[in-house]
Amino acid sequence: MTSPASFGPSLVETYLQFIHDSCAVGEQGELADYIPELTRVDPDGFGLSMAVHEGHVYSIGDAGVGFTIQSVSKPLTYALALTHKGFTEVDERIGVEPSGEAFNEISVDSRRRPRNPMINAGAILAASLLLETQPDVDKAFAELLEFYGSCAGRQLSLDTDVYESEMRSGARNRAIAFMLQSFGALKAPPEDTIDLYFRQCSVIVTTDDLAVIGGTLANGGVNPRTGRRALGQNVVQRVLSVMTTCGMYDGAGDWVTSVGLPAKSGVGGGIMAVLPGQLGIGVYSPLLDEHGNSVRGVSACKKLSSDLGLHIFNVTRESRVTVRSHYDAEELDIVTDRTPEERRFLNGKRNRIRVYELQGDLTFSGMESVLRRLRGAASSFDVAILDMSRVDQVDAVSRAMLVGSSQNLRASGRDGVILDPDSVVVQKGSHASEARRGAESVVQTMGEALARAEDSLLKQAIDQS
Repeated sequence: MTSPASFGPSLVETYLQFIHDSCAVGEQGELADYIPELTRVDPDGFGLSMAVHEGHVYSIGDAGVGFTIQSVSKPLTYALALTHKGFTEVDERIGVEPSGEAFNEISVDSRRRPRNPMINAGAILAASLLLETQPDVDKAFAELLEFYGSCAGRQLSLDTDVYESEMRSGARNRAIAFMLQSFGALKAPPEDTIDLYFRQCSVIVTTDDLAVIGGTLANGGVNPRTGRRALGQNVVQRVLSVMTTCGMYDGAGDWVTSVGLPAKSGVGGGIMAVLPGQLGIGVYSPLLDEHGNSVRGVSACKKLSSDLGLHIFNVTRESRVTVRSHYDAEELDIVTDRTPEERRFLNGKRNRIRVYELQGDLTFSGMESVLRRLRGAASSFDVAILDMSRVDQVDAVSRAMLVGSSQNLRASGRDGVILDPDSVVVQKGSHASEARRGAESVVQTMGEALARAEDSLLKQAIDQS
């Protein structure tokens, strides 16, 4: 029998590799030179990860390369401050309005609050709120690091070289801290606050970590890998709201319209993006645009959102519960037209035909789950019948993935048949050739599906003889 590994890369991995390769072309952007240690990284580094709601992570390129989290830490520290101090007190000290300014501007509103927690002024004040609860910097950072780790699903650590580089070169952030103190906004010692802030920015992560952190936010605060709650649902709602409007600095408007995902970038080259209820994305490429966002990271997220229909205002009803049931075809009381010789061969072999009943609306996230389930069960069937009788809608991406799944199965020595009685996969009257690509795998009755599956078993036997 063919093992799951013999399937080769999954359709999702193949697609992510395509995105990675297409975005890797060109050398636009610059390294962050105001933190000396960041100029020493490989400018060609490029990793891409996606964590789905069940905890599976797809990793492409330099996904295992560690880099400092930098400003992607801001929503996490803000979340911890909300948890410790409560919404009312935090809102009195930090605003939630987009600033329209660069991330390191010395920016406050008419009440002399930082305009939002995603710019440096707001993030520095958020760090100071943690010191109001735990004045010892070492202990406050230990708690912060543990919280970050609970969101990432593993223990994280500090890059001491980057931390020390920031401590030596961070005059502007020190100025912001002392300004906030002069306004009466910052109550913890400014030097302790800056120390904690530089430490949080110097935590080492990978794109897998960012994807899982994004997945934790997508799951309402429950880590998709560990199953443990890292933060409360009400905190997640607030954090995602502010990430949507403020997470990409003065490029936030273009980001929301073109990508449409709550996200946060960092000058270390990382971007974390979230599709609530479905998945988290982590990208790393250290060459930055004029906003301080990763050039390749932004390009990859735009392509992912466009191709996979990930925009938050383009999500259909529910994509999580997709497989209604599955069973072997021997449970079907259907007689197919066979010769006596064929019937003798097929006797007792219907247990090698697996039927998967799908339901609801199929989007990328749900279809990804189905395909991963097929790969995981590869040793238990020779032909899979995907029953679409209870499926209401299939978006364009999922339609292509369905057709691709049949082709992928055939390439692995198996076969796939799509039962599509209501023409939700291959739409009637469609004049687009792409919509009908792979139509040879699609039938309209279970009798046809079973006959097609048995034909495949017979063909496999002939090919092996």
